[in-house]
Amino acid sequence: MKRTSPLVAKTSPTFFNFLRSKPKYRFRLVDFKNKDYKTDLLLSQTRCDLEISPKGIMVAGNFNNHESIIPLLKNEIESISLVRGKETIDTFYLSPMHILIKMGIPSRVARLFKVYPSEYKISETQVIIKCEEYQLKLITDGTNFETLLRTFTKSGYSEELNLMRKPSLNLLSYSVY
Repeated sequence: MKRTSPLVAKTSPTFFNFLRSKPKYRFRLVDFKNKDYKTDLLLSQTRCDLEISPKGIMVAGNFNNHESIIPLLKNEIESISLVRGKETIDTFYLSPMHILIKMGIPSRVARLFKVYPSEYKISETQVIIKCEEYQLKLITDGTNFETLLRTFTKSGYSEELNLMRKPSLNLLSYSVY
């Protein structure tokens, strides 16, 4: 019999479930394709979280209104692609972020001193995990790229890791005069 979706382990309900706070998921499962590249609409567009370990990756989330886990063993993973979102820096003259960037401070540190939200924008980071049987595409906040890269590298996924960075647009380098 042909399987179309991965083995999904369900967590067992306990009496004290009402005492636990709801987990804050940092990822969104955007696309889930099986071996025949057919999309499973029941699993896509759900919030989830990644647990990365040297033995594999677990995608934990609220799939089909049940807290479930999709296990991905390390030997099943063919490639992991990290796509960093487009970064836009548009500060005004003499803003704290502008001064720090002109002094040579990296934008990932200088963005903490922005005055307006429009001074620094970064689009979402994409994580694409290709396995033998299926493919997952997750998105997260654009500022999580460096953390994900460090975590995947420390866990031993350097060989499977592909990095892609979208172009950065720094409007400070353009002068009107």
